[in-house]
Amino acid sequence: MDNLIYSFEIAFRHLCQFSTIHQILFLTIIGAFFSFRDWKTYLLIILALCSGSVLGLSLAAFKAVSLTKATIHLLAIISLVLVALNGIFSNRITTLHYNIFVLIGIMQGFVLSLHYKAVLGSSFKFLSYLGYNLGSFSAILIISFLSLLVCTLILTLFKTDKHKISLVLSGIGLGVALMMYF
Repeated sequence: MDNLIYSFEIAFRHLCQFSTIHQILFLTIIGAFFSFRDWKTYLLIILALCSGSVLGLSLAAFKAVSLTKATIHLLAIISLVLVALNGIFSNRITTLHYNIFVLIGIMQGFVLSLHYKAVLGSSFKFLSYLGYNLGSFSAILIISFLSLLVCTLILTLFKTDKHKISLVLSGIGLGVALMMYF
C-alpha cells in the first residue's frame, strides 16, 4: 500500500511542477476551447487523453514498445505542436479530435514513462504502476479543471472571444515546442 501512495505522490508532483511546463501548457491550450457549460465534452477529451496516456505508459512499462529518450522528447514536442496547431486552425472539437487526443495521450504516456522508469525503476510492480497512473490522472484532472476555470474567468471578465485566447495560448505552445526542440 505504501508503494501505491508513494508512486501516486511521485506522479502528482511530477506533473504539477514548473519543470513540466509543456504538460501544463498542453492542458491549458486544451482548456482554452471550452467554458464550464461545455464540461461534458471537455471531460470526454480529458478522458481520451488520459486513456491514451495510460496506454502509452503501459506499452513502455511492459516493454512492448521500446523508444529512445530522444524519440520520446520528440513525441512530447510533436504532441504540443499538434495541440497548438489545433488551437490555431480549429475553433471547435469534433469526433475526429477524440481519436487524435487518444494518440496524443499515447505520446504523453511515453513521456511519462521516462519519469516512471527514472524514479520507480524499470521492473514492473503493479501497485507502483497503479499509483503512478492514478497520480498522473489526478494531476491531469486538477490542472485541466484549473485551466478551464482560468479560461472561463478570462472570457467572462474581459468579454473576449474563445478563439483569441486559444490563438494566444497556441502561439505560446508553439514557442515552447520550438524552444524544446532547439
